[in-house]
Amino acid sequence: MCLDMSPQVYITPVGQCSNLIMKLIARMSARSKNLKRKAVENTALAVKKAKGETDLAHGLKWAQVGQELKGLCPLISLSSDSLPGRTKVVGFDIDFTVIKTASGRKFATGAKDWEWWDEMVPAKLKSLDADGYRVVFFTNQAGIEKQKTNPNDIKDKIEDIIKQLSIPVQAFICTGTNHYRKPGTLMWDYFVDNCNGGIKVDVNKSIFVGDAAGRAKAWAAEKPKDFSCSDRMFAANIGIKFYTPEEYFMSESAAPFKWGSLDAEAYLKIKPVNNKTITYHSESQEIVIMVGPPASGKSSLRKRYFEPQGYVAVNKDTMGTQAKCVKVAKEALAKGKSVVVDNTNPNKSTRKDFLDLAEKEGIPCRCFVMQTPLDVAHHLNLVRQNMTNGEVRRVPDVGYAVYNKNFETPSKCEGFLEIVNIDFTPQFDNKRHEVLFKHWTGH
Repeated sequence: MCLDMSPQVYITPVGQCSNLIMKLIARMSARSKNLKRKAVENTALAVKKAKGETDLAHGLKWAQVGQELKGLCPLISLSSDSLPGRTKVVGFDIDFTVIKTASGRKFATGAKDWEWWDEMVPAKLKSLDADGYRVVFFTNQAGIEKQKTNPNDIKDKIEDIIKQLSIPVQAFICTGTNHYRKPGTLMWDYFVDNCNGGIKVDVNKSIFVGDAAGRAKAWAAEKPKDFSCSDRMFAANIGIKFYTPEEYFMSESAAPFKWGSLDAEAYLKIKPVNNKTITYHSESQEIVIMVGPPASGKSSLRKRYFEPQGYVAVNKDTMGTQAKCVKVAKEALAKGKSVVVDNTNPNKSTRKDFLDLAEKEGIPCRCFVMQTPLDVAHHLNLVRQNMTNGEVRRVPDVGYAVYNKNFETPSKCEGFLEIVNIDFTPQFDNKRHEVLFKHWTGH
């Protein structure tokens, strides 16, 4: 028997083939329409987000606040012009106070990586609103400035939290290590002055809840050390009561803590304000070289005691380079002016250019060495940022490390006529300066 092994060929009828093609075209058309609709929806959503609009009730909208720093606004607010103000406020930090990561990680992996810190949190927040309190979130998000955190993820997360709560919640996000950052009070001040309907807040009936409370490692079984004390300081600077989430939601007893920062009020008792008239300038032409770590009081000394006497200041922060500072100093000396060099000048090499210039011009050179304690300098670093509303940014810790590494004690052998050690004594130009100095700064 012979088998036919030739391949079988099947021919689809023309009518059936046309139907298949029409179905395929219809599917492609539907898919194309869906993609176009999705693109339109995404564009509309992007436009809506760009305007700060949300789907939240009570007219809550996002806004950028403050002058941009490094291309980034320092504060993002969620508030409403139509929301009535309230006299009683309960402020909350967000991470590990109201919520925690659902993944169990220290930092959230995205906008959806969250769950309630405890199941009782939403009920508690709802009861606060029902009792006439305004619930407000205040959060530091330095990761935004470091480009490690997407601000839209933070916004989306906060919107999701508020939707689940179904109560009006205002929120304020500090985007970096700027002047709005807790424990500074500017986030709170902005809320009170601009987002509470003109209603004065009763600080005696308001509180703040946060997990950055200065508690040591193992303050409770298997609990890690708090990363800072900034939430407790924030409340203290405002003048309102403070609770940790454990104390507020779980009614646990208060745990021991340490501030971990300069107590400015106590410091002023040891070093009271001194407004005595002191003379540091010389009647003869000279060069004065300042030496001291960042924020140790060099610029204040220069502005109070030298510039009013006609000294020309040179400063690398404003002039850019050592060469430019030397050039300006040389020009000032040629006009018969004295010069004050307001840089950190930690070592002999940075001081030599100006000592050589003094020798060449045949004039004396004195050295003023700031004796400001390091913890006070760190404190002043943040006070200065807050005083200038962020125009003068805080010097990172690495700036102090570099200064200490390069420091060489000034000596007359370098060519100085005199070396003057300056102890730091608080002096305030106005009441705001004094208030900011007394605030906890968190360093």
